[in-house]
Amino acid sequence: RADVPVGAYLSGGLDSTVIASLVRKLGHEPLETFSVAFEDAEFDESGFQAQAARALGTRHHSVICGGSDIAEVFPQVIWNTERPVLRTAPAPLWLLARTVRAENYKVVLTGEGADEMLGGYDIFKEAKVRRWWAKDITSRMRPALLQRLYPYMPNLAAQPPAYLQAFFAVRPEDLADPCFSHRPRWDMTARTKLFFSEGMKAELAGHDAAADMAAALPAAYADWDSFSQAQYLESAHLLPGYILSSQGDRMAMAHGVEGRFPFLDARVMEFAAKIPPRLKMRVLNEKFLLKLASADLIPEAIRQRPKQPYRAPDASAFFNPADGKARADWIDALSDPTRLAKDGVFNPRAVGRLIDKARAGQISGARDGMALTGVLSTQLLIDQFTERSNFEASHDHAA
Repeated sequence: RADVPVGAYLSGGLDSTVIASLVRKLGHEPLETFSVAFEDAEFDESGFQAQAARALGTRHHSVICGGSDIAEVFPQVIWNTERPVLRTAPAPLWLLARTVRAENYKVVLTGEGADEMLGGYDIFKEAKVRRWWAKDITSRMRPALLQRLYPYMPNLAAQPPAYLQAFFAVRPEDLADPCFSHRPRWDMTARTKLFFSEGMKAELAGHDAAADMAAALPAAYADWDSFSQAQYLESAHLLPGYILSSQGDRMAMAHGVEGRFPFLDARVMEFAAKIPPRLKMRVLNEKFLLKLASADLIPEAIRQRPKQPYRAPDASAFFNPADGKARADWIDALSDPTRLAKDGVFNPRAVGRLIDKARAGQISGARDGMALTGVLSTQLLIDQFTERSNFEASHDHAA
C-alpha cells in the first residue's frame, strides 16, 4: 500500500524472487524490478536475475558495478553510514538506490529478513556441521563438509585439518560457548585489530565486546535449541545494526528511497518463531519451508539453487592489481603514513604492508579484505566528521 509506485529489488535469489512473484500475483502491473550486476563473475548473479525477470514478466533495470564504481562512491557511502564498515557491499546498493530514484520510484520491496527468520544463512549450516564434527574431532570426513559450504573461498579448502579445527573452534569444550555459532566469525573479525596503533590498542585493552554481548543475552537463551540461538544472534545484532542500517535504509534513504521488508512483518516473524528448526533447515537444506511454499511461484532453477551470499569486491575495489594504482585520489590521501599517524587510529607500518599487498593483488582472504575496508572507511569517517574536509561542502552542494 503506497501513494506512489512501488518497485522491487531482484537479486536472483529465492527471497526477492518470491516477493516479486507475490506482488505480480496480486495484480501489480507493470512491476519494475531492480538489481545489481558485477563486472567480476565471482560476485555476479545477473544470469539468475534475468531469468527471474523473464519468468515474472517484470520491467527490469540492472546496475553494472565495477571496482572503480565502488571506489568512486565509497565516500558518499560512509557519509551516509556514519560509521566504519568492514564490507564494501553497501556501495553497490547505494548505486542501486540511485537508479531506483532516477526511474522515479520511491518505494521498493526487498527480501531482507528471510534468511534470519526462516534459516537461510551459511552460518546456520556451518554451526550445525561444527557441532557434528565436535562429536568426532578426529574425523577427516566431517570437516570436508565445511569446505564444501564455501566454494567461493578456495583458500579454506587448502587448509590442513589442524588449522580448520582451530579456526572453527570444534573442541568439545567450545560447545559450551553461548555464542558458539558466531565465534569463528567474531574471532576472524577481531584480528583486524592488529592494524590498530599502539595508542588505540591501549585504549581498548581489557575490553571484550563479545563478552559484553554474551552478558546481555536473554535469560531463557541457554534453554533454546542451538539453531534458535544462532538465529537470535543474527537477528538481534547483525540484522538491525548492519543489514537494515548501513547496508539497507541508509543506502536507500541517501536517495530518498524507502525499503520495505515483507519477511519482517510482525505477523510473519511471529509465525516464523513457532516453526521448528527441522522445517527451517532440513539437514543442510536452508529455508526448507519457504522452498516448499514457493513451488508454484518461482522458477525451479531459482527455487533450488544453492544460496549465494551477497558480496562485493573489497581490495580490488580500491586498488587496481593490474597497475597497483589506487582507483580514487582519496584512497592514497587518507592512507598516507603521515595522515595515518596524525589521525592516530591505525599503525602506519602495518597498514602500509596491507596496502602493498592490495596493490599487488595479493589479498585473497576475508580478514585482510575486511581490514582494508575497515581502515579506509574509518579514515573517511575521521576526514568527513572530525576534520570536516572539503567533501562535506561538495556533498551538500551536490545535494
